[in-house]
Amino acid sequence: MSYRQQVTSMTTVLMHFLIEHSLTDIEPFQEDGSLKDDLALQSSDLTDLGNEFFKEVFPKWSAYIDRGGDIQKTTILLKGLNKLQNVASMSGD
Repeated sequence: MSYRQQVTSMTTVLMHFLIEHSLTDIEPFQEDGSLKDDLALQSSDLTDLGNEFFKEVFPKWSAYIDRGGDIQKTTILLKGLNKLQNVASMSGD
C-alpha cells in the first residue's frame, strides 16, 4: 500500500469513528462514500471530547498503524475514547 493510500484509509476509518461517536459534526464524505477532496479537519470541528481524543488517543493508534497494525482495527480508538469518557464522567463534565 502506498503512503497516500495508507493515509486515505486511515482518514476514512478515523472519520467514520469520529462521526459514529459524535466527536465531530462535519460531513467528510461525498455522496459516493469517498472522502471529500478538500477535507480539512480543524479543532473547531471537534467536540471538547473530540479534541481530547486527538491529543490523547489518536497518536497511539497512528503509532500502531506505523508499526504495521491493521488500519481497520479500531480497538485502540475505542478503548481510548472509553477511558476519556470515564474520566470526564467522574470529574462531572
